[in-house]
Amino acid sequence: MEMVHFIPSSQRRLALLAAQADTAPALICGASGTGKGAIARWIHANGPRAARVFLAAKQDKPLSDQILNAQGGTLMIPEIGEWPLSEQKNLLTYLKTRSVSQTDNNNIATLANVRIICTTSQSLEGRAQGGLFNMELLEKLNIFRIEMPPLTKRTDEFSDIVLGIVGEITRELHKEHIRTLSVEAWNRLKSYDWPGNLRELRNVLRLAVTTCKEDEIHTTDLPDFGYARIDFRATREQFEKIYILKLLKTFDWEIDKTCRLTRIDKSALLFKMKHYGITLNR
Repeated sequence: MEMVHFIPSSQRRLALLAAQADTAPALICGASGTGKGAIARWIHANGPRAARVFLAAKQDKPLSDQILNAQGGTLMIPEIGEWPLSEQKNLLTYLKTRSVSQTDNNNIATLANVRIICTTSQSLEGRAQGGLFNMELLEKLNIFRIEMPPLTKRTDEFSDIVLGIVGEITRELHKEHIRTLSVEAWNRLKSYDWPGNLRELRNVLRLAVTTCKEDEIHTTDLPDFGYARIDFRATREQFEKIYILKLLKTFDWEIDKTCRLTRIDKSALLFKMKHYGITLNR
């Protein structure tokens, strides 16, 4: 079972135990961008339910319905501290009884077999003390509690994290010849404090891999950061524009061919081209 780069070394044994514990709930804590969702997916993918559905719950839908939709698989509940107390109580009832009441008939309880993984960027203990979180639910969720530290607390692992992310992205973009970074690029990354944590680092490295034309990433491939905070949206849009241009060039600027071979919706591609000012260039 591979322990990937985004799992802190101090939490790897606990993550492994959480993956093997088929029915016990798990709680993943950490600031925004630290990789809580990735850990939840790793636990699901490396557990007995790997072949079954993995769903992320949404607050605009009844939790009981979403539990039933995840039957046999895993339901991740993001930011559990922000869910209404009524839904917290429903979740607690499910964890106790393994059944949920149907929204159209509260008198009918339906058995469910779903693994629950919750995430939070807040102090649930503090919210419980303030009456905003169900203390009994917190006790239930604390069976497997994984803490995700910010990147500033993971300096010893930073190089492995960067190379792990670069490896993921190069495989995705079929640029496996890119294996490392120049000394200057490494120094640039290590001198930044990464307020957006793993999410921000991934955005930067994705853009760097996309623009890199050599066997290693140089400072010229990195976006301008360090003196000013990185604009996540601008970085993502910059990558998206470069990626669309690359696809169009690969398929000789033929819209239908590009959509067919990449399985991109034609209307979505045309919308993006208009948004980025991309015109056909044969």
